[in-house]
Order: sequence, then structure tokens, then C-alpha cells
Amino acid sequence: MVLSGDDLTAMPPQRLAMLRKLLPPTGVAAVFEDATLRVGLTLLREARMVSVFNWGDEMQSTSFQLPRAARITDFWTGEDLGRHGRQFAVNAMPPHSARLFACI
Repeated sequence: MVLSGDDLTAMPPQRLAMLRKLLPPTGVAAVFEDATLRVGLTLLREARMVSVFNWGDEMQSTSFQLPRAARITDFWTGEDLGRHGRQFAVNAMPPHSARLFACI
């Protein structure tokens, strides 16, 4: 299920494109590394999806581990972030923000 509180008739095209990326729902939930809920992993058939959250009030950097080298893409923007080894650093995340990465 996908819920949106936005007025779909007034939604800008970029936001509508983001919402369309969630369809159809995968039905697979993220599994988080620990109780901080900062880094979550969703294993899909075509990709390993990694969710990274900054719940704090300050800029924050973090990293996550990969089981093997992977090409990483920002899910929302489509930006190719390159091929990375077993660790990927997420630098300077603004307060109360999140990122979603596809690792293939």
C-alpha cells in the first residue's frame, strides 16, 4: 500500500514522478541495523536498497556496508554514484532527512 496526503491534482511533476517510483509496492519491508533506525536494508530481486536516515537536529555523516562491490544509484534522483567497494559513505546529510540508494 502506498499512502500520500498530497493533492494529486496540484502535485508538481517532479513530486508526481517520485510517487510513481513507489508503484507497484514491493511488499518487502526494510530490516534495520539497530534500534536507531538509521540504516535499513531492503532485499529486492533486482537490487539491494539501502535507506539512510538522519533523525537528528545536526548535519550528519554515516556509512553502510555492502557484501560485495556494487554500482550505487540515488533512487529518487537517478544519479549514478559510481561503483563502490564494501563500504559507502553518506556525507553531510541535512537534519531530518533521508536518502534511498539502489545497490546493484
